[in-house]
Amino acid sequence: MKKNILIFIPILVLLSFGCERNHTEYSETFDYELLGEIPEIEFESISTTDVVEYADSIAFTIFYQDGNGDIGTTDPDETTIELIDNRDSVNLIFNYHLSPRAPAGADIAIQGTLDIILNHSIILDDSNTSEQTTFSLRIRDAAGNWSNRVESPTVVIHQQ
Repeated sequence: MKKNILIFIPILVLLSFGCERNHTEYSETFDYELLGEIPEIEFESISTTDVVEYADSIAFTIFYQDGNGDIGTTDPDETTIELIDNRDSVNLIFNYHLSPRAPAGADIAIQGTLDIILNHSIILDDSNTSEQTTFSLRIRDAAGNWSNRVESPTVVIHQQ
């Protein structure tokens, strides 16, 4: 019995000091009381800022939070994410569907991250060998409320 205790104590000490709790800015600052019914998003990251047209995809990661949890819809034909290519006066808009993030009928505060993938990009002017742009993102909840708009860093698109 004493031998088992001698083995157990070092294991307990290792477990208590060997694990590190994963702290994020969001878990420490997420205040359910302050969230409203309009979703809010923050730009987190982009997978690359240098792509080849028609070949490379870009993944945009955003953090979202919503006070009543009505982000996303069950209708797959309804678009609730808007990704906008901000080049000059030509705004290319890519729409995506987002499935519900909370159970149906639940009125709960939610938060999380979303990855939005743009499968490929193009150069708009054929005389250019490369072009630069930024992308804007926003999401819409089931009640029709659009979130704030966030913008990506500059992306360079090269000819194939």
